[in-house]
Amino acid sequence: MLYLKYRPQTWQELDSEVVRTTLGKAILNNDWAHAYLLIGTRGIGKTTTARLIAKTVNCPNRKKGEEPCNQCDFCKSITKGNSLDVIEIDAASNTGVEDIRLLREKVKLATSGAKFKVYIIDEAHMLSTSAFNALLKTLEEPPAHVIFVLCTTDPQKLPETIVSRCLVYDFGRAIYEEIKHGLKRVIAAENYKVTEELVEIVISKANGSHRDAVKILEQMMISGQQPAVSVLVAVAVKEVAEKLVNFILENKKTEALEELEKYVKDNGRIKELLGEMVGVLRDKLLSDNPGQAAVLISKLIEANSLLRDSPIASLPLELVIVEWCGSDKSEKSENSENRNDQKIREPEKPEKSDESDTPTIRSSECSDFSEKWSQIVAATKPYNHSLNAFLKAARPVGVRDNFLIIEVAYKFHKEKLEEPKNRDVLEKVISDIMGKEIKVRFELKKAT
Repeated sequence: MLYLKYRPQTWQELDSEVVRTTLGKAILNNDWAHAYLLIGTRGIGKTTTARLIAKTVNCPNRKKGEEPCNQCDFCKSITKGNSLDVIEIDAASNTGVEDIRLLREKVKLATSGAKFKVYIIDEAHMLSTSAFNALLKTLEEPPAHVIFVLCTTDPQKLPETIVSRCLVYDFGRAIYEEIKHGLKRVIAAENYKVTEELVEIVISKANGSHRDAVKILEQMMISGQQPAVSVLVAVAVKEVAEKLVNFILENKKTEALEELEKYVKDNGRIKELLGEMVGVLRDKLLSDNPGQAAVLISKLIEANSLLRDSPIASLPLELVIVEWCGSDKSEKSENSENRNDQKIREPEKPEKSDESDTPTIRSSECSDFSEKWSQIVAATKPYNHSLNAFLKAARPVGVRDNFLIIEVAYKFHKEKLEEPKNRDVLEKVISDIMGKEIKVRFELKKAT
């Protein structure tokens, strides 16, 4: 993979300018500490920087102010990731106090020939409280031959006692020029012909990550996509994002959901779309609609955090649209005199009334379904979060053949609601609330 092949091996190659000119300068001048804390988003260069620290303090050929040679056995082993004196620990997999206690015993041992033994603890915020306490004792009185480098994407979860014993360097978010710096280095080494326009597209899609930028570039190289095609794809996502943002801010729920449904059917990626939508709204913060833009940004960020656990990728964004547009005053005021008639359509009376175990629901009871719908929807949440989400975009519209008819806007919503496990839960909840057995059927909303 190119991001591994072209991982920076000197401080000069490091993409983050702020880290090059602060931490890099200090390390090259032999001014180092026993513990560092590197903060930044994923793919920003934290582990790469940690390895550069290990190289610089251990390279026997370098002089003060010089870069590591990358030719000696120490440098080569660190580059390959098999140095006995550079130990990388994934805190997400080694969270317990016993893991740290074992580390405390090992740090007392001499190096395998290097000047310093460097421990790199990735995702350090994942350590347990007891593990932090055990690590703290080592940080307070570290052996002279040991350097700790803690890396984290979530510094708020680190105890202040740990942070206070480290030199802290915040990478911030990779800016345009920094990502371009890394891409140009890879493009030149691979002799890959690209346009400046394509480089800009890659940077915009990288979401502030050096690693993601190189991975996107590599995917284009492997697939053999022409720059024009790549640009069109990226532009298409941005166009959808702009349309959706405008529909949402204008409370056009139907148009927004239809645009999203079309995007999903075209195999569009929701995570990428959310990122583009946040970018569009970020521009609005400084222009015509700052108040609404700020609120909507927070809702989209929340939707993004729900993507991983969502049974349907588009569902978190659909909920944002439905909840945001639910208070559409113009929609609510339209035909207000006939609002109740629109909500519940009375069924045609059958010519014959047959006896049935399921009681017939009269027109007077139909109004109760409308009035109690929000209560019914809320009551499904403890049973099934997905069912609850789908029902927020549905509504009862009438009774036919002793079945409560529930109107659904989209086919895939209808299919999910008709699954036995979802239907059974809904019928149980409605029956409990209404005090009698209720059966349901789902119908697609007719186009108007």
